[in-house]
Amino acid sequence: MKRSLVGILAVAATGTAILGVANAYAFRMIQNTNTGRTSSASRVLCDDPVGFVHWTTPSISWGLNAAGQGGDAGVTAAVQNAMAAWNNVSPAPYALTYSGTTNAGFVTDGINVLSWSSGNGCSGGCLAITALVLAPGQVIIESDVSFNSLAAWNTDGNDYDVQAVATHELGHTLGIHHTELQKPRNRPTMYASYFGTAGRSLESDDTAALSCSYTRYPPLGASSFAVAAAAPGVAQAVELPIRLSARPRVGGSILRFALTAGSRVRLDVFDVAGRKTATLLDDFRAPGEYEIAWDGASTRGRAASGFYFARITTEKGVANTTVPLAE
Repeated sequence: MKRSLVGILAVAATGTAILGVANAYAFRMIQNTNTGRTSSASRVLCDDPVGFVHWTTPSISWGLNAAGQGGDAGVTAAVQNAMAAWNNVSPAPYALTYSGTTNAGFVTDGINVLSWSSGNGCSGGCLAITALVLAPGQVIIESDVSFNSLAAWNTDGNDYDVQAVATHELGHTLGIHHTELQKPRNRPTMYASYFGTAGRSLESDDTAALSCSYTRYPPLGASSFAVAAAAPGVAQAVELPIRLSARPRVGGSILRFALTAGSRVRLDVFDVAGRKTATLLDDFRAPGEYEIAWDGASTRGRAASGFYFARITTEKGVANTTVPLAE
């Protein structure tokens, strides 16, 4: 019986290759504005105005339920290698770590778990499925992966490969949906169908998706935020986070920010793949409100019309915003 990684957050096994060529950076992100546990979502572009699901921490630990095939030889190493694949992406500083075995399963309990069972919404040709637990703002607070125990799993390079499927599902747990890139070779791990051990490694489409998430929603641990010092016994005054906004104008966009104290300021613009397009400011600024016009000028000529992301970095913190670039 052929199995496929089908379903919104599932991977299915199929022996049928999807041929053709799609545009570069065809990755898609997971969008679901509901709260609670879900295994369904919409597929959206990186610059979708509604946004997409994401973590607010760069450090995510995972437990392995060793019941059933989860306790087979080689499985622990396979899932650790799958986690490591997503740890080697620059500049996104996510760190997926293995926390050991657990009795927890595919339930909402505050523990991220990989486990083997039948059901859980993964039946028929489905090999594995991911569930996300979402807080307001499309923030991921927990994720679980269930491997279909009715499939014969392997870690020796034969079908079905634990590491390849775990790498794919962990991509879902990071907010990445199935790619639209379609080609017979060098497929991204986020390809919708199982295609063997080649799915263990990431392609540029996969890393661009993770960079997209980091650029738009930098984890809180990725930068430090300042807190004003206070004398013992006196309540500390917490600085308001820096805020950055953008609005379109004819021929470009206007970016606006305010400083409550003098600071070195760096303002960069990135494309949807996370590549730096331009640096608009890198200098000291006194307290006050500022507006900076961007006409699309970049290191590679004028940037194409569309959506970009800006990041401002100051001594008081970091902020991001979506930047529309009009003709």
